[in-house]
Amino acid sequence: MIRSFALADMLLVYSLQRSDTLLAIEHILTHPRSPLWLALTSPWPWAGVGVATYVARSREQGQASAGFVQLLKRPARPEADLLHLSPALAVEPDCQQATPALWRQLLAHSCNEAAQFGIERVYVSIPDGGPEQTCLSDANFRLYTRETIFRLEQIAEPEASNEPAGYRWQLPQDSWALQRLYMRSTPHLVQQAEGALGGRAGSPRLTWWEPERWRGLVWAPTGEVHGAVQVHTGRAGHWLRIVGANSLTARELRGLVGQGLCLLLATRRKWGGDPIPIYATVRDYDAGLSGALTGFGFAPFVDRARFVRHTLSACLKPLVALPVRDTTREVAAH
Repeated sequence: MIRSFALADMLLVYSLQRSDTLLAIEHILTHPRSPLWLALTSPWPWAGVGVATYVARSREQGQASAGFVQLLKRPARPEADLLHLSPALAVEPDCQQATPALWRQLLAHSCNEAAQFGIERVYVSIPDGGPEQTCLSDANFRLYTRETIFRLEQIAEPEASNEPAGYRWQLPQDSWALQRLYMRSTPHLVQQAEGALGGRAGSPRLTWWEPERWRGLVWAPTGEVHGAVQVHTGRAGHWLRIVGANSLTARELRGLVGQGLCLLLATRRKWGGDPIPIYATVRDYDAGLSGALTGFGFAPFVDRARFVRHTLSACLKPLVALPVRDTTREVAAH
């Protein structure tokens, strides 16, 4: 039986969260929170940015099994991310057959529930080549891109250099220009997976994620936006993102990365605190970005694969049969 989280499930989630699979890599690295804490502080799962938690308890052939899954709704978008799924597939070697079945049940139930609340797409990030891929494929998730997470342990004082001029703060009216950059530099399959081809495309990817913690600069040397850098400040880590990487030269990419690091360095000086790592995502189609990052001391941290399931919530309304027109009448001969 699978149902929504209740207070009676506290001990179960507490015991299982030590063996769960971390699925939303950005949230885990920048704002790590335990699944139990998220479940207790999200009384309205699908409202705003609420977290939905579903718990499974079953007994088959005299063997009990239990697990849970958590999803986070993206604000102002018909999308959600899988945050946690427990127990992990590789943790229980004696239950190789039971645990994948439990995963498939939890994935199917949570996606069906998401569709009932208007969620059209559910995303998940897993270690590339991990055992989770088979279960996701069985649950109708489809791979749409691979990526490498780069990590910089500590920001160093940037060296003086003659970077290209034309940088300014990102403004709300830059949204359309950034969307066009995203469309030009992103494969069609990825745009379709991320909902950029629909009527509610919104901003490019990742700007939905705690938008109040994002800041950015655009590079517009002639008045037109040619690239942008966005930074996210987190409790356990920061994130750096380059928009339009495929249309920029190596020198321009290095300039954007340097500007982003300067933003994060200024934030640390203002608020203080111990140095924390900085992360950046390089997808398999981001040509040249890895070279710009390694030039500043970034190193590959982990390889991930991204999956999406389209819940087809827009088709939940019952189809109405149209009246059949009689087309067998005689036609006068000319």
